[in-house]
Amino acid sequence: MKYLLRKAVLGKVPEIEITAEEYTELEKAHNILSNALAIEEKYEILITNYLDFEKQILDTSTDYMVREHLDYSDFFAVRLGLNIRLVNLLTAARLYVDQLNQNVRECVPNIDDAKEIVKNFFSKEYDGNKNYRFMEALRNYVQHRGIPVHWTQQGFRWTSLEEDSFLEYAMELASQRSYLEEDREFKKEVLAEFDEKIDLKEATRSYIESISNVHESARGLIAESVNFARELIENANRRYSFVYSESLVGFSAFKWSDDGQISAIPLLC
Repeated sequence: MKYLLRKAVLGKVPEIEITAEEYTELEKAHNILSNALAIEEKYEILITNYLDFEKQILDTSTDYMVREHLDYSDFFAVRLGLNIRLVNLLTAARLYVDQLNQNVRECVPNIDDAKEIVKNFFSKEYDGNKNYRFMEALRNYVQHRGIPVHWTQQGFRWTSLEEDSFLEYAMELASQRSYLEEDREFKKEVLAEFDEKIDLKEATRSYIESISNVHESARGLIAESVNFARELIENANRRYSFVYSESLVGFSAFKWSDDGQISAIPLLC
């Protein structure tokens, strides 16, 4: 068996022989970095959907500020747009929450109780934030029962700032408790914490803040392992750059037998 560092190209390029142990360490490092990237990608998907939700509110408020009227078709479009954004956000949250545990465990294979640690990150936010509890229940409601936005209202008010007064346009949106109570699966103890109209702007912002707290905790948990993995791969890149000064695109570690290539690990930083 032979283990090599080289570019994955057909032409003749330098090769550096490495040990089986080095190959195994690079394989582990690649897996750690791949899972760390997956965590960040899913968090970014969530944040992008949250920004789309906020932009929808701003766009709708701006449109009302200019036109100052809504007919039935406008009302339908406003509510539909908000529901689309919020459903997308809740779906992205589900993706992040459901997969964080597995990704973190892959990043810290030396921590036996990583699964329990991540579970505790989420439990802390669930126990300490009623909006988090509501949005988790709402997410389940959206998946199995109905849409989240039941009520919207647009308007303006005069606001004073020092000696100046100006019009402030805003949009309010809510889930209605009476609608949610029709779903027997919606947790009654969660609904008991809220009034009839549940402010979805406040609940969503608070929910994203809680998930961001979990994300920062997860980053802290995997930081040492990720930094060590990155250093291993960067060292392999530097080692190969001493014998090959051109682009390292395709740089990999290879496992070869007498019959040919068995496996390869991409190592480009």
